[in-house]
Amino acid sequence: MQRRLLGRSSGWLLWFVGAVGCGDSGGTVTASEGGTATTTGTGTEGTTTSQDPTTGVPTTGPTGGMTASDSMTGTATVSTDSSTTDGLTSDSSSTTSGDDLCEGGTLCGQPATCCPAGNECLLDNCMPLCESGVYCGASLDCCAIGQVCSGAECVMPGAPCQDSYDCQPGEYCEQTLGQCLPQPDPLTCEIVPEFDTLNAIPEWEWTEEEVFSSPAVADLDGDGTPEVVINTTRYKDSDDYTVGVIIVLDGATGLEKFRLDHEPANNKFGSQGRTTVAVGDVSGDGLPDIVYAGRVSGGKSPIHAVDGMGNWLWTSHSDNENAISSTTRVDNGGVTLANFDDDDQAEIVIGATLFDHDGRVVWNLNNNGGIVGSPADYQGGLSAVADMTGDGYPEIVSGKQAWSVAWTPGDPPTVAVTQLWNNNNGGDGWPAIADLDQNGTPEVVLAASGNVRVLDGATGKLWCGVDPTGVMCEMNDALRTQPRAVPGGGLGGPPTVADFDGDGRPELAVAGASRYTVFDLNREGEEIVKPNGDPMPALGAIYRRWSATTQDQSSNATGSSVFDFQGDGAAEVTYNDECYARVYSGKDGTVLLQVENSSATVHEYPLVVDADADGNSEILMVATNVGGCNAQGYQQRRGVFLYGDAGDGWVPTRRVWTQHTYHVTGTTSAGNVPAKEADNWTTPGLNNYRQNVQGEGVFNAPDLTVELSIGLGFCADQLELIATVRNEGALGVPAGVAVDFYQGQDATGTKLSMDLVTTIPLLPGGSEKIKLLVQAPPGDMPADYYVEVDLASQGDGEIAECNEENNSDLTTSAACPAPG
Repeated sequence: MQRRLLGRSSGWLLWFVGAVGCGDSGGTVTASEGGTATTTGTGTEGTTTSQDPTTGVPTTGPTGGMTASDSMTGTATVSTDSSTTDGLTSDSSSTTSGDDLCEGGTLCGQPATCCPAGNECLLDNCMPLCESGVYCGASLDCCAIGQVCSGAECVMPGAPCQDSYDCQPGEYCEQTLGQCLPQPDPLTCEIVPEFDTLNAIPEWEWTEEEVFSSPAVADLDGDGTPEVVINTTRYKDSDDYTVGVIIVLDGATGLEKFRLDHEPANNKFGSQGRTTVAVGDVSGDGLPDIVYAGRVSGGKSPIHAVDGMGNWLWTSHSDNENAISSTTRVDNGGVTLANFDDDDQAEIVIGATLFDHDGRVVWNLNNNGGIVGSPADYQGGLSAVADMTGDGYPEIVSGKQAWSVAWTPGDPPTVAVTQLWNNNNGGDGWPAIADLDQNGTPEVVLAASGNVRVLDGATGKLWCGVDPTGVMCEMNDALRTQPRAVPGGGLGGPPTVADFDGDGRPELAVAGASRYTVFDLNREGEEIVKPNGDPMPALGAIYRRWSATTQDQSSNATGSSVFDFQGDGAAEVTYNDECYARVYSGKDGTVLLQVENSSATVHEYPLVVDADADGNSEILMVATNVGGCNAQGYQQRRGVFLYGDAGDGWVPTRRVWTQHTYHVTGTTSAGNVPAKEADNWTTPGLNNYRQNVQGEGVFNAPDLTVELSIGLGFCADQLELIATVRNEGALGVPAGVAVDFYQGQDATGTKLSMDLVTTIPLLPGGSEKIKLLVQAPPGDMPADYYVEVDLASQGDGEIAECNEENNSDLTTSAACPAPG
């Protein structure tokens, strides 16, 4: 793991970063020696907590007739000379108005010198108090109240956010603040992870039922923590794989929040257990709802919607006045949510069926459109939705067909769906959408009946890989990129698209019966990396970059997802065959993680998401007891399992994964479909499919520092140890950072405090004063005092920082002034 902090001030104990800052410096915590900390609010000084020396009972209020603020009665001043260090004025001497006692002031530095009232100790210098507590830039300019220091400039925080895709380009979402900030450029405090394998550990598990399909993740109730929505199969040990129920788990703990047992009389409906759910707002309340296929009757299923608390919203119905339930075959398909009418509520697509946000069916091809877009022998549509023609309106890509939608709002709406194109170069299958030649227009990657082919998004013809303009292929279809067989046989599962090799261009990946393969495309200037023995690809051809051995002889139609765990630009693959969940290096297929996880391999895949809202990415996987793995000593399992990095070293990601055809621009950070979706392939940092990301700020790191000064307001009996804990990094830190005081020159001295912690989040540049009253040493025997934050003497502590070497401070030769 690379840690980088620039701008060190030579000669000082603490480090200084000039390109960061924000926060409330006013909070203080004061305790007596060995006592319990008391928060004193947001004023620059506050109530002091001491202890009765006999009973040990805390007494709050003035001590000896003084508080920390009204005791500053001395007239000491500090004179300075013109010498500076990194722009900071160095104090050269202390004087008073006649008595040299520094009464009511603060001792600062090594050896301790006097800072008069109205100043604070910053980088061992006396600095005038800044009302906002936000110092910014190399010269430590004082920002106005409400401003933040970001990129060495005082700025006002921007829009509220949950992830960086809520922010404008060039901004990142400061998670502790919950608002957008300009991304520092250059970034002077960063952590870049480096590892060869993934050290994953279980975070929680839920094992009551089997699960065949990928979960959906979003914050359904608006409490700030995501929920995990699962569709079970063979419910209560039934032998029927279509018999399921929807169960909602707490993303932080894995505990069950509710389930929807099949009780039609109470408007509770079980699910079709082989299908994939989706979440998004269909009710208009701003919170994600759950949309899923119901129990099978006569080979077909109704579609149901419930809110985030499990309350029934609607069951799909026809457009007549009696609102008769409308059904379609779904089989192994899944729900796709998109927006066709520019309101805040999502419409529902399954194969070649389309429902309004209230469940009214507005299009159902051949009265059974749910299975359109799939092979004849493994039915169930997984349609994609995107603007394929560039006219500003989305189309439905069911597979080898695309459909234009003309939607006129009304009650009911007027909806006309017409075929845009139909590709006849192979069978039907499952799509993904990206711009493979990076010319600004999309292509469709189609995995269909054992082959993968690429289609022009506007015309549906085979892609013209030899010429991004398409001109060369207009009069010669033979130049178009031909389909490529999926190695390992089988149908080939729903494809993923990502930059797997870090070359700045997207590649594609498909799972087969006995191989998982990443395919590259021989675009102009491409560096060809292929297995030995494979032929040199023609210009524009699809060719194999690597294949890994897998086992999926049952469906051979499993999906996969993608995530760049290190943030190095080369994405990794997350995939589950019948035996194992694995993470592969996107560059060469090296196995970075392998977990025993039995799977039925319908269409499900592990996904990467911040399921518990802790700021770290996790891998979420499902399991069944019918994985078919015969490895010696292998243990099948069932349920849902969340894994995280043992050292929280994986780069962070979003808190949402809303549907099988997930792509970042298709959902907001709240888990809803945007009123108008941005093109994923033209959005900076994207141009991918079934990949989660983080956006700006992926390497931003905090940098905690601490400054120790000695308050003299309680002399002659007590000294006030003042630890100013600051975050000089580029990422916020939550409350609860340990602060420990010692008498002595390091942590081998006598520990003076117990269980003191910061009590407010420390945003970049933010600070908090933690105070401890101790018995003053005799005037002729001054003492040394030491403070550390985040358990500095025990290693790197609990907070990963760009600089772990500046978490302590020392003040020497401190004592109360002798009576004059």
